[in-house]
Amino acid sequence: MRGKFKMKWHFAELQNYKTEPLQVDETLDVKAAMLEKFSDIVLDIEPVHVTGFIQADRDDVMVHFHIETTVTTPSSRSLEPVALPLETDMDEIYIQEESHADRYEDDETIILIDYDLVDFSEAIMETIVVSIPMQVLTDAEKNSDDMPAGKDWEVISEDAYEARKAEDPDAKNTPLAGLADMLKDDE
Repeated sequence: MRGKFKMKWHFAELQNYKTEPLQVDETLDVKAAMLEKFSDIVLDIEPVHVTGFIQADRDDVMVHFHIETTVTTPSSRSLEPVALPLETDMDEIYIQEESHADRYEDDETIILIDYDLVDFSEAIMETIVVSIPMQVLTDAEKNSDDMPAGKDWEVISEDAYEARKAEDPDAKNTPLAGLADMLKDDE
């Protein structure tokens, strides 16, 4: 089925797609909602291309969406904006009866809805946000070994940390290292 994909569906409407799934191939504009809800993580977002299907099964609704977009998010090192191409899948099962959760595996995403309206835009936006990697770097940051530093502190890589530890395994590198000596005296 091609045409204007609705973001919100009545659960009962979705039950009509038992024998043949509802095919989805749409481009959605969720920019305003993303900037309002996730402004600390999302600085900008291109239109979101969603493909996949929705199908009813035993009074539940199964959803598989493939999501593609480009999201601009702050660098985890410098907070500079980084345009990040993002491609991810969303697989969710919507149920209205809590007892139906027993039908599915523990690793499947099951959403219990206690109302008749299902808003797929919320799920799509949340999927995009959780798909943003914890470490996002600008091209310059990826190509440089420079790390942030300040007065009496510096960020070092795990490799640099291990190298320092190997050079002097007894080095007291932490501000609380002196406490260990105090505890030895008490023993």
